[in-house]
Parts: sequence; structure tokens; C-alpha cells
Amino acid sequence: MRNIGAMDQDCYCCPICTQLFIAKAIDAGILTLEHAPPQKVGGKPLALTCKECNSAAGYSVDSAVVQKQRQIDFTEAIMGQKSNYKGRATFSIGENTLNIDFERDQGITSIKPIEEINDPDKLRAYQDYMMHLQQAGKWDGQKFTITPNAKYHIKYSKVGDLKTAFILCFAFFGYRFALHNRLAAVREQIINYKEDIIDHYWHTSDPKVNREHFLFLVKKPFSALAVKLDNSTVLLPWVTGPNDFYEHLGEYFVNREPVNFDGLFFNWPVSLEMRLDYMKTQTQNLGG
Repeated sequence: MRNIGAMDQDCYCCPICTQLFIAKAIDAGILTLEHAPPQKVGGKPLALTCKECNSAAGYSVDSAVVQKQRQIDFTEAIMGQKSNYKGRATFSIGENTLNIDFERDQGITSIKPIEEINDPDKLRAYQDYMMHLQQAGKWDGQKFTITPNAKYHIKYSKVGDLKTAFILCFAFFGYRFALHNRLAAVREQIINYKEDIIDHYWHTSDPKVNREHFLFLVKKPFSALAVKLDNSTVLLPWVTGPNDFYEHLGEYFVNREPVNFDGLFFNWPVSLEMRLDYMKTQTQNLGG
């Protein structure tokens, strides 16, 4: 904060809510490590956010991101796209429904009813039914349904992706980016995750894009940041570009054919780099 001329004393600013904290706030547990993506889906600790921002939104939006990834993993396992997977699900066949462990080990699928969380009567009924099918020779072609236990709030998961993209870009570019007034609506959406503050920020990733994770500084057809996550891409305003960025996106994409973007690729940060805060030319070297 001293380096960018925002404060004349040492302090830390939560990049989401923009509250200021002294260094002792770390020891007091008021500032906490923020993982991007969430830690349970393999994210790295990239920044400090205040406990309120980390926990209040985190319990909802981060949880939605984790549950969404579990559902994606389950679907890929069912479709044979994952050779190793283990998770809990609901198995229904005939009139019987049980809680199961669904597992793929080296491409071999197994379904195991979980005794400790199933009604004993339902478990016996299931076993009797399966024995009947085997003895009657009616197993082939028998229909059954497997439903993952992982359920998630779609809106919250999108805000969770927005938060991940924002933290990644803060770690890479720094305060000059995160505290810019063009990002105010993004910060507000993360804090007030139940509200509809911005739109058009979340997009399903183009399957033709081979690169898995990246930051992309868009230079044409307009200035923006695209953050590629696993299965989604989040668009963020850049420090230059159209005002009312998300309204501009809404107007730009209406009745348009697929758009080609031109710009610069960057790898995800693995630590707190804050490049703009330590560049004398600031945005010029990054296409600003």
C-alpha cells in the first residue's frame, strides 16, 4: 500500500472488502489465507483476506464450487472419462433405493451399499431383489439409476468462480488492479453473493481451447481479462476499457457469432506477485 502511494504507513488491505489492517491482524487471526481455487479442489494460498470475507462468502460460494467439482468428477467417472474415482451416491433399482460407495479403480467400476447408513430392512430387500433377478435370469437389461450426493447452488458456484478469478488476478497484478474503481462491482458481487449485481461474467469454456489454466489479457475487440478455470471462463474488467463493463458485454454478445479475442497469455500465479504495484510503467508493459 505504501509502494502505490495509497498509505503512508505499513498496513494490509483486504482486496475484497478493502478494509485496512495492521500487521498484528495476522497473529490475531483477523486476516486469513485465501486459496484460489478453494483448497478442497487443489487451490493454492495466494493472498490474505479478512476473516469475514473468507468465511462469510466462503462457506457458501466456495462450498458450491467444491460440490460442483465433485459432481463433475462423478459424471466423468460414470461416463468412463476417469479411471480412478470414489464417491458416495444413491442407487435405485426396482423399488429399492440405497446409499452406496461408487468407485472406479483402474477403470473397473464397483457399487457397494453402505451398511452403516442404510436402513437394514431396505438393505435386505435390495439383496433379495438382486438374488431374484439373478435366479430368474432377468439381470441383463435391468434399468437402474445412480445419483451423486453432491448437489450445489448454481448461482453461488458462479460467484465462487468469480471470486477465484478475482483473487488470482489480485495475486498476479496487485492492488492497482484489485482496488481499481472498474472492479468495484466485482468486489460488491463477491460480498453480496445472494444478489444479482453483475451479469455476463461467467461462461462455459470453449472445449477447443487446449490450455487448461491461464490469465488472458484481452486487447481486441475490447480491453478485458479472461480467467480460464477448469470448465469455465470468467471475464473481468481491465484497468482500461469500456465503462460499465458488464453492460457492455451484454450488448456486445447479443445476437453475435462466436468472438475471436486477441491478447496476451499468462500462467496462473503460484505466489503473491502483484506485478503492477512494482512496475514503473504500470499498465504499459501489460497492454494497458
